[in-house]
Amino acid sequence: MNYFVYLAGGLLLVICQTTLLPRLPVVRHFFDLLLPLVIYLAAFRPLHEALPFTLFLGILVDNLSGGPFGLYLTSYVWLFIGARLAAMVVRAENPIMLVLLLIAAVAAQNGLFFAVLGAAGQGDFSGGFALRIMTEQIGWVLLIGPLLALGMRHAHRRSLRRAKKAEPASTAAR
Repeated sequence: MNYFVYLAGGLLLVICQTTLLPRLPVVRHFFDLLLPLVIYLAAFRPLHEALPFTLFLGILVDNLSGGPFGLYLTSYVWLFIGARLAAMVVRAENPIMLVLLLIAAVAAQNGLFFAVLGAAGQGDFSGGFALRIMTEQIGWVLLIGPLLALGMRHAHRRSLRRAKKAEPASTAAR
């Protein structure tokens, strides 16, 4: 059941990111909508449940992006590892920490993108241009990040309650 929810949510986010956001004139440089999902999976879900879906998302977005293949997959895997390690050290349930993790993820992903695309010669990214894009994306994270953090927190608590309700039923069936 969880895989279906992750798949539906991930596909919805991919569709919004590739079709809806580019058409909005107000949103020029919005952050990657799948980053909050990758952070949620890394911080709150078991490894056997989160890693395959993160790999699937990376491959899917790489196929749709038109950039160098493996760029999104690499960024999602490294962000998954970083968020997983950070969740061991900090209390990831705190919405402020989730927003800070999301800001760090946006900065790391942009740094990786600018480095790879600059090395491949697929863009002329000056320092000012890169700083402007990162600043705008971090501004969007600060604006929408608390709502995303509260949504992730609510989804996590709801999944824990659902798992507790299902547990007595599965032990009674034995």
